[in-house]
Amino acid sequence: MRTAGPAGEAAGTGSNISRVGERIRGRRTRLVLAAVLTAAAVAACASPGPGEPPPIAVSPAPGGPEAPPVVPLAPGAAAPGTRGGLLAPLPAAGPRSGPRICEKFRSAPVAGGRYEVQNNAWGADTPQCTTAFDTGFSVQASHAKDSGPAAYPSIVYGCNYGTCTRGTPFPRPVADLGDVRSSWAVTTPGSGDYNVAYDVWLDPTARREGANTGAELMIWLDHTERVQPIGRVSATATVGGTTWDVWTGQNNGTPVISYVRQEPTKLVLDLPITDFVRDATRQGVVQPGWFLTNIQAGFEPWIGGTGLSTDAFAVTRNGV
Repeated sequence: MRTAGPAGEAAGTGSNISRVGERIRGRRTRLVLAAVLTAAAVAACASPGPGEPPPIAVSPAPGGPEAPPVVPLAPGAAAPGTRGGLLAPLPAAGPRSGPRICEKFRSAPVAGGRYEVQNNAWGADTPQCTTAFDTGFSVQASHAKDSGPAAYPSIVYGCNYGTCTRGTPFPRPVADLGDVRSSWAVTTPGSGDYNVAYDVWLDPTARREGANTGAELMIWLDHTERVQPIGRVSATATVGGTTWDVWTGQNNGTPVISYVRQEPTKLVLDLPITDFVRDATRQGVVQPGWFLTNIQAGFEPWIGGTGLSTDAFAVTRNGV
């Protein structure tokens, strides 16, 4: 970097003492000025000029204070201590102990009655027990059925065969569903045959008791290779930013539409239940004048069953 030199000397000399003194004083002045200019040049060199990189920061010595590492969150997960903007945030993990249900059709309320856990061992006589706890349930069974589901242990929100969960907004007209969302986290075993699926029930009336007669809407998150929905593939649909194979068929005369996720998962956050109902309505399986009576989430084990677990579950309407 170029720096300014000392100022030029005064022209001319004299032979008397006064002019010698002036030269000495002038020399001192020039020396002071040169020192000031040199200091300014050093400071200019220490500062980055236009387009120059900033000075390199010196890292603290080993053992000195460091910023805590940033741990990335899973996609869609909320930061600790926040709701993360989710309309249906999953509850925090808690004790996995509670009532053990071994009767075929018995159920038990959890989470203060907001949900109901049912054993629902409807399809086989092999023993099955379900342990209910506030955030979900776990299954203990050794089924051995190769012709269909042995059971549907599940957690319920709404009105199902005369049992209505506390504060539920269902039954509710399809035209007035609002924004219904669900989040669900599961654990599955490494063996057996089963699916991981929602069961959404619709009826021409605001039914609270007995079997629904409108339609069964299933949302399959995962399944083993041999387990398939009722009917056949009739279309594909994109719902909630994910592609689903759409199966249609009938179960004892009741229309069934099943959305099978092309990329299986064991976790969904804010799954838009309303959008599935709208799509099923567009396809003519659900009628716009019907009612949604309840939402269930569980497993259909064919073989085995032990190791199936709902670890956390939530359903909300308009965020409540």
